[in-house]
Amino acid sequence: MLPGDPRTPVTILTGWLGAGKTTLLNRILREPRGLRWAVLVNEFGEVGIDHRLVVRSDEQTVELSNGCVCCTVRGDLVEALARLRRRRPPWFRRRRFDRVLIETTGLAEPAPLLRTFLVEAGVSAAYVVTSIVTVVDAANAHAALMEHAAQEQTALADLIVLNKSDLVDAPALKALRDRLAALNPAAAIAESVRGDLPLEDLLAAGAPRALDALPPTHDHGEDAHDGIGSLSLRCDAPLDELKAKLWLDGAVRLLGPRLIRFKGFLHLADRPYRGVLQGVYELYTVEAGLPWVEGEPRSSEIVFIGRGLDRGFLQRGLTAAAAN
Repeated sequence: MLPGDPRTPVTILTGWLGAGKTTLLNRILREPRGLRWAVLVNEFGEVGIDHRLVVRSDEQTVELSNGCVCCTVRGDLVEALARLRRRRPPWFRRRRFDRVLIETTGLAEPAPLLRTFLVEAGVSAAYVVTSIVTVVDAANAHAALMEHAAQEQTALADLIVLNKSDLVDAPALKALRDRLAALNPAAAIAESVRGDLPLEDLLAAGAPRALDALPPTHDHGEDAHDGIGSLSLRCDAPLDELKAKLWLDGAVRLLGPRLIRFKGFLHLADRPYRGVLQGVYELYTVEAGLPWVEGEPRSSEIVFIGRGLDRGFLQRGLTAAAAN
C-alpha cells in the first residue's frame, strides 16, 4: 500500500484453534499506539474482548475506551464493512478508525475473505488487505498442521506469529521454524510469548520481500511438506504487460486449486515502478509499487505456494512473457 492511497488498510488475523489469536488481539487493542482500530469478529463471546476496554455495547457494536470499535459479523462481511463506513464522518474530516482487523474463527480458511476484497467493487474501492497474520501454537503446531485449514492458514500468511514459544525447547523451535519456512517462504516469522508481538511487526507485515531475503526454496511435488510446496522464480528481462497477464491468467486456470498463494514484484517494460503482484487461488492483482531507484538491478521475483507445482512450466511461462 503506497502513501496517499485513500483506502483503509485491513489486517486479517487467523490461526488454528487455541493458537492465541484472542490474546494477540487484546494486546493490540490495549496498546493501539495512537491508532484507532475497527475490529470485525464473529461473536464477542468467542473473542473475549477485554472487559476493561469496553465503554458501552449494543447488539452489534462494542465501543472501546481507546477510541477503537468492534463489530460483529453475522453472515455478510460486505454489509459489516458497509456498516463501518456509515459510522465514519464525511471523508474530508478525521476518520473514526485508521485500520480494520478481521479475526477469523480457528476453523476458517482466509481465502474466502480475500476473495471478498478482490471481487466486491464496493469493498475493494474502500478497503485493501495489506497483510494476513497467522498465529501458530508452537507447542501443538505439528498436530494442528495435519489439518487442511491450518495448512492453508499458514500458506496464505504474510506474517507467522509463533506463539507460546517459551513452551518449546530450542531444537524443536528451530525445526518448527524450518517447517513453516518450507510451507511458506514468503512469510516473515516472529516468535512471541502470550501474544507479546510488537505492533510495529504486525504493521510492517505484507510487503513482498526480495528473493534474496527469503529462505532457500526447493521444488516440491507430492512429497512436499504437508502436501504444500513452494518455489521462487526470477526473470531479469523486462516483461510485456499483456504477455504477463496472459501468462498469469493461463497459469491460474490450468493449476486450479493446486495454486494457493503467489506474490512478488514484476519488472514491467516502460514502467518506472515495481508491479506488486498479490494472488490467492484464481484471483490476483497487480498494483503500482515503489519506483525503481536509479541504477538498481531490476528483475521480476515471484514466490508460488501450492500442491504439485511444476517449476519448468511456470518458468517457461515467465520467460515467454518478456518484452521483445
